[in-house]
Amino acid sequence: MDLVTNSTIFETIASILAVVGLIIAICVMLVSDKKVITQLLGSILVVSLALAANLHVVYVVSVFVVATLVTEILFLEKLAALIWNRKEFWAYLSGNASNEEVKAKTEQEISAEIEKEENTGADDVESIEDIVDPPAGITDIEDSTVRDKNQMVSTALNFEKSVLESLVKNKIPFPYKNIRKEVRLVSGSRSLIIDAIIETPTVHYLLEIKYITRPSILENAAHQINYHKEEYESYLSERNVRVAIQPLILVPDDIIDLNFYKGIPIVKFNSIDTKFHNLKATYSEYELNKIDNTDIDDIESLLRRFLSKYSKWAFSPLRIQKWGGKQQGFNKLSFIPTSQIRHHLENMLRQGIIEERFSQKGNKLYRIKL
Repeated sequence: MDLVTNSTIFETIASILAVVGLIIAICVMLVSDKKVITQLLGSILVVSLALAANLHVVYVVSVFVVATLVTEILFLEKLAALIWNRKEFWAYLSGNASNEEVKAKTEQEISAEIEKEENTGADDVESIEDIVDPPAGITDIEDSTVRDKNQMVSTALNFEKSVLESLVKNKIPFPYKNIRKEVRLVSGSRSLIIDAIIETPTVHYLLEIKYITRPSILENAAHQINYHKEEYESYLSERNVRVAIQPLILVPDDIIDLNFYKGIPIVKFNSIDTKFHNLKATYSEYELNKIDNTDIDDIESLLRRFLSKYSKWAFSPLRIQKWGGKQQGFNKLSFIPTSQIRHHLENMLRQGIIEERFSQKGNKLYRIKL
């Protein structure tokens, strides 16, 4: 008699929960997103079914099902580590980054970019003598206005959103199994966010999406994606997943005229026609850009050739990077940070190869010693 009574009570509670869950889901649908609705309705229905079944096994299973609905894979991996005592799962765990975490990452990158720009020095150039026909654009110096950080963050987030939406809309020109967006990888106190991972049976492509304004910012992007590659390799190794890891840097298509930077393929995205350029299954047919092997002698040789060609002019390091990097034969200058350019110019100055002078604005300029 007790069993019948208990069963009836559980069935009654289950029915009430099911009806309440349906009503709440309809109400929430008007003000929330599909993910929240799925989690809420799914959890209530699973609990309802478990109570209606009135079996201990079903209770246990329902706990895992609800956990799957309302938590990330991070929780389930930790739970599995506890149950099966698999210690390797503790080292690297992954999940989906929240919108707040993605925004925080972008804000940090933009802040670093602004700080770096503030330390680049003046954009200045002066002629040594009167020039009748100066090279095109050599004196076209932009006003050094303070950039709006919030606007830069918003633009970068919109660019990333457009890229990810286009990837999902089957604009990847090769077969793939899965696309993971904004993946958070955690190891102890370390945490990083990979913008996107394209998974194929043999290769996982790691995407670092950068809305860059100057080619020299690629230096930070290359360092970051290489670090992500090392961490992701460790994550896969712990799970005995054996695939190649191909890092990719994705940028606006009107900034950079390179297919590679420091051994990393550069994928270009056009926000207007939402098309990708240089996104391929394999990059083995390309020859890596020689900038990978640029050492001190190469940079100083490049600077010497540039200053010799434009010997009637004196340049600031930033002007060498911004204008000089656009000139034929000197495009590598645009990828060298101004701090490095200044360092090499000072070294050449000590050797007596070049000389210094101060502009009318009081900025230190460099010219070839004649």
